[in-house]
Amino acid sequence: MFSLPDEVQFDVLKCLNFNQLCSVRLTNFYFCNLINKYERGLARKKFEAIFIKIEETHLPKLYKFVELESGIFEITLNDQLKEKWQAAIDKSIPLFLYNSGPNRNFIRIQKTFSGSQDEKTPYLLILPNIPKNIKEMIIARCWLEHLFKCAFKWSIFKCIFNPQMINILFDNDKSIPLQFNIELTNVSVRNKNFENILNFSFNHLSNTHLNLNINEDITEQHTNILFNKIINQGNKFPQISLNNFNFERLYDLIREYIATSRDCSKMAPVITLLSNANSTSHKLSERAEKVEIKQEGRIKYTSYEISNIYNSNVRFSFCIEERNFVGSYNWFKIRKMKV
Repeated sequence: MFSLPDEVQFDVLKCLNFNQLCSVRLTNFYFCNLINKYERGLARKKFEAIFIKIEETHLPKLYKFVELESGIFEITLNDQLKEKWQAAIDKSIPLFLYNSGPNRNFIRIQKTFSGSQDEKTPYLLILPNIPKNIKEMIIARCWLEHLFKCAFKWSIFKCIFNPQMINILFDNDKSIPLQFNIELTNVSVRNKNFENILNFSFNHLSNTHLNLNINEDITEQHTNILFNKIINQGNKFPQISLNNFNFERLYDLIREYIATSRDCSKMAPVITLLSNANSTSHKLSERAEKVEIKQEGRIKYTSYEISNIYNSNVRFSFCIEERNFVGSYNWFKIRKMKV
């Protein structure tokens, strides 16, 4: 294998699972360096789920507590980085940002279940929210890197890692992508820390179905911020789902952008909106084509297409379900069509 080109060696390594890569890495320095070089394109340690939760008093009854020292590895700290870290300590910059609280926070990691009873017991990782010294900064830095190098099927973030602290800890380190690898991510959003939550979601989540649960009416300013994220960074995700009481204005902004923008390439390919039926009414666009409307009981189904005025090959389909009863929700799906 030593005589093969790097590209061929990389193709061979891609056939190995995470445990096999760990075994090969321990063989010698050559394979260790080779795997480190191509690490971001190789198999990752896989888990079922990751939760960042907040509890006032209680922790889960059954868990395996993760010793913080077990995850520390050697980090090169130059004087400039030490100075930045010390400044963050002096300013009490938090590792986590909360929608409310703060209370006790912990990271729960659920292993992928394959039959063993022991695998049902989750790991519990409790990191210092406000690091008090360089050692605690090192702990946060090392464990974040471990988490970035794992893969998860799904997640629930009741609070988030502070994007500012992530940038301070890694100081523009390009050797590792500063993103969580999660297939389905659920993030709780409130007006408090709204921009930070969006920045975390759009900058530190990779190729995930992003589900934003917005638990209160958002301001017009926050609607504009969310809209700009969707049209300028939305293509990072296969789908963005939004749950809120009222998305009428956001829906209108997206629909108008699709029709009139000169470039829709950075927009999310699939967007779903779940909104309170009593606060959201749907008006058919004047640009709607291939309109189909049907009524089944108290549910009205509408579907149509809209093409871009500058490029008719850029088309999006719209599907709407409107429910006419108390406490119900309207559902909207916008999907980029392949022409």
